[in-house]
Amino acid sequence: MQQSKRSLIKYKLQVGSRFTLDWTPEIEKVVTIGEVHNWEGIECVVSLSSFASSSAHPFQSLEVLYLTYLPKLSALIMKDEGIGSTTTSTLAPSATFSHLKKIQIFECSSMKTLLPHWLLPNLQNLEEIYVEECDEIVEILGAPTLEVEEKGSDALIKFHLPKLRELYLWELPNLKSICSKSGVMVCDSLQVIEFGNCDKLKRIPPFVPFVGNGQPFAYAPPSLTIKSRKEWWESLEWDGHPNFKNVLRFNRWSEIDYKV
Repeated sequence: MQQSKRSLIKYKLQVGSRFTLDWTPEIEKVVTIGEVHNWEGIECVVSLSSFASSSAHPFQSLEVLYLTYLPKLSALIMKDEGIGSTTTSTLAPSATFSHLKKIQIFECSSMKTLLPHWLLPNLQNLEEIYVEECDEIVEILGAPTLEVEEKGSDALIKFHLPKLRELYLWELPNLKSICSKSGVMVCDSLQVIEFGNCDKLKRIPPFVPFVGNGQPFAYAPPSLTIKSRKEWWESLEWDGHPNFKNVLRFNRWSEIDYKV
């Protein structure tokens, strides 16, 4: 695409050959990478080194991204050697993934962090995140390591995803956090967070409203509902802020629903 000066137009990118995209009439073009040779070796969707010296914006118009059955995939955007160090900027081209609305990750067993902190400015249109059966995922939103080191472990880190509505996390046995312990989420549009078999996850991050600077621990997006098993909900830790639990709306899964 870079050589031909052409951009990906509409709408979906599939990587992995065992997943079928739903077809809808409004989809004019579907880019399907399902028959790529040696697709088991794919380690990232975009490599920063490929665009370090160009003005290209990979996947600028992409709206839906499915990544399935990719055992070596470790990142959406790969930081190559020398990129993202203390002397260089750790930023993707500003338009990369800038129209992305939905991410679905399924059985990508090498990925540990879904979205690094430095990628979030590109994802301001993201509405839905689905992560399922990714055994090594430890966190969904990665912390800016250098910022934590400079400001100390008590620094408040904000994770801005203003249009995020749905977060589904299923069968993630090693998931320990949605974001860092010192992080808060700025997601007033969030409507549902759904958990299934994420037993190592013991904390729901607090939220900060778009307007005002009140304490985040007593606030949650007005439309937000947490869905999971009652046993998991009762096992959560509230970091000394039990009033945060009182502002969250919990909808218990029945055993029948959970098995389905």
